[in-house]
Amino acid sequence: MNFAIPVSISAHFESMLKRMGNNLPNHWVSNKTKFLLSYSGGKDSSILLLFLKYLKDKYKIETPHLFYLSHGIREIQDEENEMLVYLENFGFPVSFVKKKFQNSL
Repeated sequence: MNFAIPVSISAHFESMLKRMGNNLPNHWVSNKTKFLLSYSGGKDSSILLLFLKYLKDKYKIETPHLFYLSHGIREIQDEENEMLVYLENFGFPVSFVKKKFQNSL
C-alpha cells in the first residue's frame, strides 16, 4: 500500500517512541525482533498496523506478520473480504483463518 502516513500521525508515533526510548527501533532492528499483530479490524489494531508500517518504512524493522481469526459466529463475509484486501495492501504476510461455527444446542 503506497500511502503516506500523515505528518501529524508520524509526529505522534515519534513522540511515543521517545517515551519508550529513542533507541528502541534500532534495538528491534539489530535483534531482528519479529512482530505479530492479531488484527481485529477495530481502532486499536488499525493504529497498531499503521505504527508497524511506520516502523517498517522508517526504521526497517523486520516485516510484521498479520493474523486474523474469524470465529464464524456471525456472517460478515463481505466485511471480511474487504478487510483481507485492506490487509494485503500493506504488503505484510497475512494469515486469515476462518473457523466454522458449530452450534452445540
